[in-house]
Amino acid sequence: MRVIAWSVGFVLLLAGSLRAQAPGVPVMNAGVARGVSIGAMAGFPNDAAGDGTSLLASLTVGTRRFAVEGFASRFGDPADPGTNRMAGGGAITYKLLGGPLVPVAINLQAGVGYWQTASGIAADPIKNWHVPVGLGISWTVPRPVVAIKPWIAPRLDYARVDVPAGSLALVDDSATNFGLSGGLSFGFLNGLSLDVALDRVFASGLTQKPTTLGAGVSFTFK
Repeated sequence: MRVIAWSVGFVLLLAGSLRAQAPGVPVMNAGVARGVSIGAMAGFPNDAAGDGTSLLASLTVGTRRFAVEGFASRFGDPADPGTNRMAGGGAITYKLLGGPLVPVAINLQAGVGYWQTASGIAADPIKNWHVPVGLGISWTVPRPVVAIKPWIAPRLDYARVDVPAGSLALVDDSATNFGLSGGLSFGFLNGLSLDVALDRVFASGLTQKPTTLGAGVSFTFK
């Protein structure tokens, strides 16, 4: 209980001073897998989250307790229809509780994502930063062929927008909101994993909450 209390306090401290996946893709926090993993995910955000379809590719290196992830993604720019843009970033995940013989795991995760969108001012883009910091709680249900892992991950979700100088209609802005993601992971003995996830940011002042559905596949070389 001390470890959990300390971890929650640490999350609040970081997020108070600071959204780690790409735009239009759920924030994944399903646990730490040992080995090298390559993955891909398609995200389907609603209008409030940017609309369109996002595609992400990731590389993760994990040990018994730590995992480090890097990603690159492609998404449609809502401010410039018909234009696809790139985003990049990464995340660090630390397993606080859980082991080979313990089905429940609790993880602390922090990350950052960065991308640019159209501003309408010559070639100067809008710079977007996303820093999610939170806990992931997962439960592994072993089966003869596949391990089923439901998970849920509450977080504090920080977003910042830097607008180019000279804009009168747009101003710099930042916000910290509560975010929640969760889903199911199906892990096979050969290292293949299939994932479905749902993500929502509870931003104040919006009639429609930013919500994203994601479906992905990964393979771990152990």
